[in-house]
Amino acid sequence: MSPADTDRPLILVVEDVPANLSILLDLLSGDRFAVSVAEDGESALEQVNYVRPDIILLDVMMPRLDGFATCRQLKANPATRDIPIIFMTGLTDTVDKVRGLELGAVDYITKPFQHEEVLARVSIHLELKQLRQRLQESEERLSRIIESAMDAIVALDHEGRVTLFNRAAERVFRCPASAAVGRFCKQFLAARLCRVLGDYMRCDGRPAPIWVPEGHSAVRADGEAFRIEASLSCAEAGGQTIYILILRDIEERRQAEAEVGQLRGLNRYLQEELLEAQAGEELVGAAGLHHVLEQVRQVAGTDASVLVSGETGTGKELIAQAIHRKSARGNKPLVKLNCAALPANLIESELFGHEKGAFTGAVARKAGRFELADGGTLFLDEIGELALDLQAKLLRVLQDGEFERLGGTRTQKVDVRIIAATNRSLAEEAAAGRFRADLYYRLNVFPIALPPLRERTGDIAPLVAYFVRRYAAKYGKHIDAVPEARLGVLQGYRWPGNVRELQHVIERAVILTQGSQLALGDWFRDVTPTARDALTLEDAERAHILKALEQTGWRVSGKAGAAERLGLRPTTLESRMKRLAITRKA
Repeated sequence: MSPADTDRPLILVVEDVPANLSILLDLLSGDRFAVSVAEDGESALEQVNYVRPDIILLDVMMPRLDGFATCRQLKANPATRDIPIIFMTGLTDTVDKVRGLELGAVDYITKPFQHEEVLARVSIHLELKQLRQRLQESEERLSRIIESAMDAIVALDHEGRVTLFNRAAERVFRCPASAAVGRFCKQFLAARLCRVLGDYMRCDGRPAPIWVPEGHSAVRADGEAFRIEASLSCAEAGGQTIYILILRDIEERRQAEAEVGQLRGLNRYLQEELLEAQAGEELVGAAGLHHVLEQVRQVAGTDASVLVSGETGTGKELIAQAIHRKSARGNKPLVKLNCAALPANLIESELFGHEKGAFTGAVARKAGRFELADGGTLFLDEIGELALDLQAKLLRVLQDGEFERLGGTRTQKVDVRIIAATNRSLAEEAAAGRFRADLYYRLNVFPIALPPLRERTGDIAPLVAYFVRRYAAKYGKHIDAVPEARLGVLQGYRWPGNVRELQHVIERAVILTQGSQLALGDWFRDVTPTARDALTLEDAERAHILKALEQTGWRVSGKAGAAERLGLRPTTLESRMKRLAITRKA
């Protein structure tokens, strides 16, 4: 552990599901916390022998040694029994929550995770741990943390008088702290809950925390009763026992759960809409892709590596999605990585993951794309941009299905189908020594070449109709016709940016259209149905690029730049400008 890590509370996350681990690492890692992970109970028990965490987030349902058994062993060990344990569980039965608290846990977090809840509960219990160690010198700092908590926190002395009333308690009970501190807690709790509290306070010694399930009620300052769920614990400070009641309004929680459920439903709806849109884009203009779609059908049911080649904007990712959906792996993840989108020094970490401390900034273990795609498909876009040293490591995974995380020694084994895409000729790159020939042969088991849009002009009309319908609905326009002359203009253009460029052109045209017939603006004023046959590819491409550059003030890259407008990568546009001798005149 680095010196910087020793200044931050260490959280041990014990979770066997990689997706949940990733969520918690992203949420908790940073300047505030140091995070360590264990993928099962045995690993957690081994870790605490060497590094002592400040708090443990412990999954209940794990193979072999489950969370309850792990907690029991931690609490039986004098060296670890005082580490606060928060269970993470999707279980809703009160008996399971009670069991965890009886074993010595201090709280629970319900799955699926709500980020604010995770942070609030971790913060609360880290500070409560410090309170037990040095309450007197930490009161001011603890108060600031408690004031930011989402749940109502009420501290009581041995007589049941309120000594602390945080802001959440002020909100829930509709009572200012100044009016609550010093009053007996029975003014805020229903009789049944008062009896539970009284029994707990009369326990000999230092009783374990208990879970107060649904069915109990509290009372607001205006006399309104409301149902609650809570946890009750105690601590020693300065020779005095304090009792801490952490509670939440059940109706507020249910309202939040309903909102989360609504958002999940919306997410499912949008995913379905996205799949439909992707399926529609794949099939629109299928006449020119008939051979390609037949190849997709043939290879989808196998595990063969596929190399999709074609110019930028031809829809290589859509072909990868179609292969994955039609395969036996369709219900598993399709994980994507654009090899040209990240610096070379980050690609290895993205592909294979890294261990904590593997390099500067690696504050926690991170699963790589291969791990995330286990059982599914990994789509490697722009594979021709991959550095030669990484090509060798990728080849090993393709050959053996094994790799190590960056900075790690443990060999990981995965079952991943590879689909790669490129706008280069990898055969030529391999012949020139810029791409490993052995990797090329591994990827090129089943090649699929996508033709550019200029070679399938018969697909332009259905694509235009599809994009017009799509963007008219998006922008609330009613467009029921594409004039033949304007369609002829579109068919006469050579589309250097392929379908992606056509999509962007139609979107802009829909925005500009005022009536019921599609308007093209002045983008194609130099291309007419009668003149289009006289235009060479270079002429059309040069005119279109010049137009985009003039409209963007000759800004090539960045937001609203010419590359974005044309649907091209900035490096691709710069290359074409050089080839076409396009320079800005003084």
